[in-house]
Amino acid sequence: MAANFWQSSHSKQLLDPAVVARLLHADDDKMGLSPSDVRIIKLHMCDHLSVLAHRLNLRQRVVATAISYFRRVYVKKSFADLDPRLAAPAALYVAAKAEECTVQALKLVHRMKSHACMCGHGAMGYEVKDVLQMEMRLLQALSFNLIVFHPYRPLTTYLDDVSKTLNLSANVKEDFAQMAWSMLNDSLKTDLSLCHPPFLIAIACMHLVAVMRHVDLNPWLEGLRIDMHQVRAVSSSLLDLYENFSSLSEDQISAAVGKLPMRLP
Repeated sequence: MAANFWQSSHSKQLLDPAVVARLLHADDDKMGLSPSDVRIIKLHMCDHLSVLAHRLNLRQRVVATAISYFRRVYVKKSFADLDPRLAAPAALYVAAKAEECTVQALKLVHRMKSHACMCGHGAMGYEVKDVLQMEMRLLQALSFNLIVFHPYRPLTTYLDDVSKTLNLSANVKEDFAQMAWSMLNDSLKTDLSLCHPPFLIAIACMHLVAVMRHVDLNPWLEGLRIDMHQVRAVSSSLLDLYENFSSLSEDQISAAVGKLPMRLP
């Protein structure tokens, strides 16, 4: 794995946020899916991934990698091309291998069926062979580029640095860190990892927490010499998630997922 983000395949795959925001495949449009439907389905499948990973005792890093793969795939592919109800668990299967935390396909399928209500009953008919076939289709869609850099390490470094620079009290430091970690995990529910380097996502999370907790982060930010327009753009994407998609109703989810056929080939 590349040790430097800027020399990695991940860096070379970063996309223009404006392009990602407008992305709606023609085949999805033909199925009657709106951009909002697509976003809801992706959010719901990411939640499904987290539940599956928890049931399989997989680490959070595996979840983050799986979601990265899932979102990368649907830049190129539509839901008509690859059924998200199968692609999501298959992405988890691939991520577990990539993160050296493998899980048996049979066990994965068992968990899929026991929680089929989360992703629609169209997923109930899938078997081990379907997961293995989807694994290959995902790898091809990803062009076998499996390297993913996450914001976790930068966030750990930055939190320590901020605590020392601003001389935060133990209570403030703990509260700040907990909120930043939570927000970082929430960033997985967006397309931010497709468009921005991990360190920028980590900084944006800290910036947003600082605003919410009335912590003056400017003395630390000034030392980074970072483009604050980019930081605010990432923060705005997170705010949009919280304001418009943080509490989806069952009716919203059912309406969006219900537009998918019972089972896609």
